Amino acid sequence: MIQLTYEPAFDPLHSTFRALRLRQGLRTGLPLPRVLFRILDFYLLFPESLKNIRLRPEHRSLKNQAAATKRAASYGPRPEDAILFERMQPYQDAAVNTLTLQGFFSNDELEADWVVPSEANAPTALTDRLLAVNAAEVSLLAALNTLASDYPLDGVNGIKHRTGLLEYRYDAV
Repeated sequence: MIQLTYEPAFDPLHSTFRALRLRQGLRTGLPLPRVLFRILDFYLLFPESLKNIRLRPEHRSLKNQAAATKRAASYGPRPEDAILFERMQPYQDAAVNTLTLQGFFSNDELEADWVVPSEANAPTALTDRLLAVNAAEVSLLAALNTLASDYPLDGVNGIKHRTGLLEYRYDAV
């Protein structure tokens, strides 16, 4: 028997929509390393995985607030977060590259592996949709903003280490 299921993690168009959500929902103009942008995208798609992050004591309440985001139940068991994160990379890269070609991110910084929003605006209907979806998940976006601004990316106790999504032991810090 053949079973067809849809997984938004492997949909380039859904990845593009999530990248636009992050562009809209993160603090304006915040330049992010491309790897951090991918990590934030992962938690935007799977907020229930926030419970696995080791946060500092003052931020632990963010886990409960963000994990309360209601999503449809999965069709089946998911692989481990690190494996799923790795499998998502081609779709995330395609989304960011496409949006860069459309002028939503700066091309010069992307070549240096930084994601920097540009001044381009999305069409009004799309902007309204992005604002509505982000408003419905404001606590999740607050948690993502905290991860982006209050934690380093590399090294021991950086985002890579705290999430377990990427190798951190060989980072130059």
